This record gives sequence, structure tokens and C-alpha cells, in this order.
Amino acid sequence: MAAVIITITAAIWSLLILYCNMPLIYALAVSVTYTLLLAASGYIYLVILEYTLPFQAHAAIAIVNQIFVISITYAVATISGMEQPDNFIKKIPIFSTVGLLSWIILAQWYMLNRLTKNKESDRCANEESLDKSDRERSNLETLDKISVKEGSHIHIIQLEDLLYIQAYGDYVMLYTQSAKHIKEQTMKHFQTYLPSAFVRIHRSCIVNSQMIARAELFGKESYNIYLKNGTCLKASATGYKLLKERLLL
Repeated sequence: MAAVIITITAAIWSLLILYCNMPLIYALAVSVTYTLLLAASGYIYLVILEYTLPFQAHAAIAIVNQIFVISITYAVATISGMEQPDNFIKKIPIFSTVGLLSWIILAQWYMLNRLTKNKESDRCANEESLDKSDRERSNLETLDKISVKEGSHIHIIQLEDLLYIQAYGDYVMLYTQSAKHIKEQTMKHFQTYLPSAFVRIHRSCIVNSQMIARAELFGKESYNIYLKNGTCLKASATGYKLLKERLLL
């Protein structure tokens, strides 16, 4: 901030000397006065940014700020005798141009810092949420087998025989080495209660990672997952990333 204040002061000081033939000391005093007022108003603007305002409001704040800062600088310069009113009016374009450019840069910098902080907060919140989900998952009792009732028969599916699960309307379809069964449960239920070997590679598919033979890129954002029995399943980019994490690749 000190470097910015010095840079703006030097810019205004140089312009006042080169284009307005203002004495060195007077030009420096006016430049310092204007820049310090601009910096103070910029700090106040940082507080205002905590509130969500439309673009028109930010533009109005910038214009009002310039009018206020130039008016105070005018009062200080004329009352102290450093400048005559008529001469100061001729210098207003210099103050306005440098001031507005500085204000725009300052506003963009504030916005960038705010976005960075928001992203960091979101990242920390997401990590905390993931950690919480992992802790909750570790505290849950995972399934070791799945029972399916079909008519008067009850099938017991061992997890080592389960190849994958696909969404089937409001239910799911369980695929084993030799058969398939409909289960009145949701994908979310199995994603929560199955062991970590089962990975949701797509919103409509959970696969037993121990049954995977290979994976291949298919298109730009999707992958083909081939099981040991030759079955080919589609995986999204997110699902494939999760699968790699589970397989420690």
C-alpha cells in the first residue's frame, strides 16, 4: 500500500510540474494531500465491499469519492495559499484521470482478493465436509452381503460375487457373475454402506474395483471401465478420479 501511495503521489506531482508549471514544493504538498485522501477513502471502500451492491452503486461511489477528495484537496490548497482557485480548477482533469484510474485498479484488486478468500473458504469448507463424510462413513457398519427377495425366494449375494450396481428407476440392479437381481434400495444407500472397494464411477453405476481389468479413455470427459468378465462400463471424469484415488494410482 505504501508503494502504491508513493507511485500515485509521484505521478500527480510530475504532471503538476510538467503540464501546470506548479512550484515543486506546492506540487508535492497538493499531491500528498490528494493521495492520502484517496487512500483513506479507498480503505472505507473496503468496508463497503462487505455488502453486496449492484454495479451502478459502485460506479456512483467512485464518482462521489472523486468529487469529495478533489473538493477537500481544493480547500486545503486554496486556504493554505498554495494555489489560486482559478489555477486549481485547471488541474482538476489531472486529479480526476489519475484518481479514477487508481480507483478502478484498487476496486479490481479488492474484488480479486475477495474472490480468492471466498475460494479458499469454499475449499476449506469442502475439505471439512469431506473429512466429516469420511469420519461418518468409517463409523457406519458396512455391508458384508446383500439379501434380495424375489417372490418366495431369498437370494444372498456375497460381495465378492457382486460385479457392479446400476440405477434402475427408483431401485437398483445388482449384477453378479451368473445373474442379476432388482433390489428396492437407492444408489445413495449402497454408496454409503458398501465397503471402500465399491466405487461410484458414474451417477448411475457403482463398480466393484476388485473386478476391474483395465480402464481406457473414451472421448473427452468419459472413460471405459472393463471388468474381468468383459463387461464394459462408462465412467465420468469425476468417477474415474475417485476410482484412481481408491486404487492408489
